[in-house]
Amino acid sequence: MNDTTAVAAPPKSKFVGKSVKRKEDYDVLVGKERYTADFKLPNMLYAAIYRSPYAHAKIVDVDLRKALELPGVVMGLTAKDIPAHVKPMPPFPFQSRDPFRKGNPTIKFFNHHCLAKDKVRFVGEAVAVVVAVNRYVAEDAIELITAEYEPCVPITDAEAALENTEHLLYEEWGDNLMLKFKVTGGDVDGAFRQADLVVKERIKSSRFTGTPIEPRAITAHKDPETDLLTVVDSTQIPHNLSTLIAETLNLPNITVRVIAPRVGGGFGQKWDFYPEEVLIPLLCLLTERPIQWVETRSEHMKATHHARDQVHYIEIAVKKDGTVLAVKDKIIADLGAAYPNGGLASIVTTTMFVPGAYKIRNYQGEVCGVVTNKTSYGAHRGFGKSEAAYVIERAMDIVANRLNMDPAEVRFKNFIQPGEFPYISVTGTRYDSGNYPEALRRALELANYQQLRQQQATSRNEGRYLGIGMSLVIEPSSSTRMGSYNPGYYSLTLRMDPTGKVYVFTGGNDEGQGHKTTIAQLVADEVGVGLDDIYVLEGDSLECPYGSGSYSSRFAVVGSSAAILAGRQLRDKILRIASGLLKEPQESLEISDGRVYSTLRPEHSLSIVEVAKTAYFAIYLLPEGMEPGLQLTYHYRDPNITFHADERGRVAMFSSVPYDANLAVVEVDLETGQLKILKYISVHDCGSLINPAIVEGQHIGALVHGLGGALYEEILYDKNGQLLTENFKDYIVPTAMEVPVFTLDHLITPNPFTPYGSKGAGETGTVGPPAALANALEDALRPLGKKIRTLPLSPNYIWSTACGEAT
Repeated sequence: MNDTTAVAAPPKSKFVGKSVKRKEDYDVLVGKERYTADFKLPNMLYAAIYRSPYAHAKIVDVDLRKALELPGVVMGLTAKDIPAHVKPMPPFPFQSRDPFRKGNPTIKFFNHHCLAKDKVRFVGEAVAVVVAVNRYVAEDAIELITAEYEPCVPITDAEAALENTEHLLYEEWGDNLMLKFKVTGGDVDGAFRQADLVVKERIKSSRFTGTPIEPRAITAHKDPETDLLTVVDSTQIPHNLSTLIAETLNLPNITVRVIAPRVGGGFGQKWDFYPEEVLIPLLCLLTERPIQWVETRSEHMKATHHARDQVHYIEIAVKKDGTVLAVKDKIIADLGAAYPNGGLASIVTTTMFVPGAYKIRNYQGEVCGVVTNKTSYGAHRGFGKSEAAYVIERAMDIVANRLNMDPAEVRFKNFIQPGEFPYISVTGTRYDSGNYPEALRRALELANYQQLRQQQATSRNEGRYLGIGMSLVIEPSSSTRMGSYNPGYYSLTLRMDPTGKVYVFTGGNDEGQGHKTTIAQLVADEVGVGLDDIYVLEGDSLECPYGSGSYSSRFAVVGSSAAILAGRQLRDKILRIASGLLKEPQESLEISDGRVYSTLRPEHSLSIVEVAKTAYFAIYLLPEGMEPGLQLTYHYRDPNITFHADERGRVAMFSSVPYDANLAVVEVDLETGQLKILKYISVHDCGSLINPAIVEGQHIGALVHGLGGALYEEILYDKNGQLLTENFKDYIVPTAMEVPVFTLDHLITPNPFTPYGSKGAGETGTVGPPAALANALEDALRPLGKKIRTLPLSPNYIWSTACGEAT
């Protein structure tokens, strides 16, 4: 069911829209919460993985004999020991190797296994595994493994790899191109012929990764009586993972249950499917004992997916007044090794959203996904939209500078206007709602923009380098793709028991968003009970209705809608039963504080518990034809997406479009290359707010995440493919000491396609800082004539740029 008008709207909100205290926090604060590594089972063994020290090499021999002789070691495996029934890794997130059937995009796949077979293709690829009685013995055993390799030429530059057919990661392919996709709209060539100015730039988005406080972890155990294989996993996709594990292990007699307990941060990386998620359950079956594996931070940096690594060759056709006529963008994305993951969908997404918040009706985007000897490119917070926003927002500033216009003026000139929503973009997405001009105006007002420009002029006369940068970024959320594990719906089961308690079982997952709180707010308002009467269970593929998990900020779009409409159906049934018991017309009844009462005769009332007991124990009193009990399952289908791309590649794969206006003021010390943020303003719109405090926390966290990618975080490899940033000594993330005081404001343009009007809130803040800070830095260095075309904006990069050694 998906009709938002099918049942009556609830009474005035009591909980929704309020900053209700999070239910999830107490257990964390007092140390009672359980993460995957906290699951300890009798007779449990521990796994450690031997990983490739080479970026590119043929495997000649892997010798486990000394490792297996170590006391406490129970088992060891290499690829040749994997049972024949175990399949290669499937093409996640796609369900087949030809998901689109139209040749756009074109994708190549390779049969990677849970342990490298014949060849290694990045430093950190899993080659062998050892199982022992504790982690210490397992790690010691790894040190005893000896392996012989035949080194191959490492490929570490995606642009060079695209042209190079002499050195290949996958000889069967004949080249290093994994994916190619093109999307077009309008008359691009005609628009370029009308241009007064064509701006051409090469803009690079650097490689970085998420750093959740909890790395990946897996605990697997099997019930010998039921053949139920339970996998406790710090994943974002428990149901999909249960299917993927079962299909890859390929044992028909085994049922796989996946439980995602408390997850210590996901950031998209835990949305992907990894070799260890096949390997650890397999070891459990082979040893017939529980197995646990917990990733180290070094392993996380080496083997958990990276993101963002793209080079854009962008061309912008503009008129003298700043009107953008057309955009062309050729993107080269460094995909690392061709393991199946969300990186393919991510780079296609970048191509779709380069036009951003602007009324660009002529566009051509093309992306080449190139394999290199690096860790695979996967999902990451901002999922392709961050890279797109960085490029178009840098381009807007570059255009303004070339035309001698204020960067705000160019943006106002090209914004999609409020009265044009819902707006069909040039690449096919229907933008739901927004007021981009007002968001940027508010940010400028909060910054006292004109006064800042005057202060900047004065500071330049004093020899100081102040810069002002802005960005207006979109972060389309709630994704759906044909032929993928993102099917475009959200399932939820609602049950009220005879005591009046309400149990909510969802097909989603929580890795910090606060779903227990927000679902309780939504359902409590709809059903008319208290927050403490709601119990929420997520992340269990056996207990909960099947769903695709948590990703793409989708809960506020499809999850909240499912909760609202399921709640309304349950409320409607309660009122129908109460109408018969009270002998009052249903339309005169209301529910509040756990009681049903008549608005015509307030003294006529009864408790919800009485209604519930009637539904279960006195079914002879139910209306004719009504089923016993108070339980239902609701499937909410996303109404604002399409599945089939047209002949030009256009398709609506995201259903809501939150956005954020950013303004940054920075000062640069040329002697040290240090960039100091003096002021940072964010005006955010994610539609109607379910819980304002949670939204603010999510948004601040996302802004800090964006600051990290803009200023500090970068995955670096040397020319031999050796990872140079494998821990927090070399891979720098911002701490509270580096985070500025944010000035926050919020607009509300409700999403017209959801019952409450909400949009995703957890990723938009990640998108704005890279462009705003890069724009501010270039503005600060403008007296020196310096260009900023890459990230991160590290002191070394700034110093060398300011001194003329880089551009």
